[in-house]
Amino acid sequence: MPTSAAAAAPRWLGGAGQVVLAVVMAGVLLPAGLVSAHVGGVAAAWTIAIGGALILVHLCVATVRRWPAQSFIGGSLACVVLLIAPDIDGVTDFVESSDYSPILLPSTLCFFALLYFVSAHTRPPWPNLALGVGLAGSCLTLARLWGFTGTPINSWAWWLLLGTTAFGGTVAAWSMGRYRVTRAAWTTQLAERVAADERRRIAREMHDVVAHSLAVMVSQAEAGRLVVPKSPERAPEILTTIADAGREALTEMRGLLGVLRDDELPTEPQPGLADLPALIERVRAAGVDVELSTDDHLQVPPAVGLTIYRVVQEALTNVTRHAGRRPTAHVTVEHTADGIGVLITNTGTVPATTNPGRGLAGMRERVDTVGGTLESGPADGGWRVCVRVPS
Repeated sequence: MPTSAAAAAPRWLGGAGQVVLAVVMAGVLLPAGLVSAHVGGVAAAWTIAIGGALILVHLCVATVRRWPAQSFIGGSLACVVLLIAPDIDGVTDFVESSDYSPILLPSTLCFFALLYFVSAHTRPPWPNLALGVGLAGSCLTLARLWGFTGTPINSWAWWLLLGTTAFGGTVAAWSMGRYRVTRAAWTTQLAERVAADERRRIAREMHDVVAHSLAVMVSQAEAGRLVVPKSPERAPEILTTIADAGREALTEMRGLLGVLRDDELPTEPQPGLADLPALIERVRAAGVDVELSTDDHLQVPPAVGLTIYRVVQEALTNVTRHAGRRPTAHVTVEHTADGIGVLITNTGTVPATTNPGRGLAGMRERVDTVGGTLESGPADGGWRVCVRVPS
């Protein structure tokens, strides 16, 4: 599983927290181990080896965020030295004058910290290799301590305690590291998904605002080119429609950009059901004969109202662009048994391809967002869009 950028490229010592952890562990665990090695009654060479291994394992804790794999290897080798060293007799005996292996010294707990960091801050196969090393070391530790009897508890309780500590600690440290990686990857994916959803939302808004207004402006400009030479008196009407469509697009674009910039200035409210008559009038001005039928006193949440408005807007824009000359359309918005039903039908030329474009995909995404359904396709020589949304 890929790690996050922070896990893949750890900073020096991982910040102040890593230094604090290394210092605290050394301050608590190291003195007892060094004293035990000094008075342990073994050869001078082994005393130096044990003391060096104890210091090395603590140094590895301090560097494991910067060099996780190398520090884990160094700490593992230090634990091997403690495992094969002869028994010592020191101030940390469980029972007076009983000998024990240096692997029982408190500093060996540092291995769990090293295992956690290498499983959290390295890429495969290092985490799995580290787990294998930890489990193998647990088996060797149990074998090394098989004849140890210097405990004040029953032998079965001692072996249960030792096995749980060795194997349970190894698995727990490794699992916590992998959990950190999984959580970081999940958080990254969630952020990317949220960003992608936001991009799609912005794309829908941009498409709805720009496509509709431009369709009206283009339709009026083309009609003006044909009509004005024969009827000059209609020029102001056509130009006014073009200007109104452009101003509406600018107003909605400013509102959208204001949201993106997180401006503190108030923005215009989003359109809803109450704005449908004005939308129908603009489409009629673009040359499409549109009828609107709505239930009286129809009340819906703002999000649903915006969705219905954008769906009708996109459907009528498609009529303007694709239905040919002199198309007609009918828009019905009414209460149904399961919410609000919206039906947009039109006559005219059916598109040569029924593959969904960005407009239809945007409508479907909007409807899905509010928990509704959308169906569209050819019908009775024209096109039909049927939407069901909760009220």
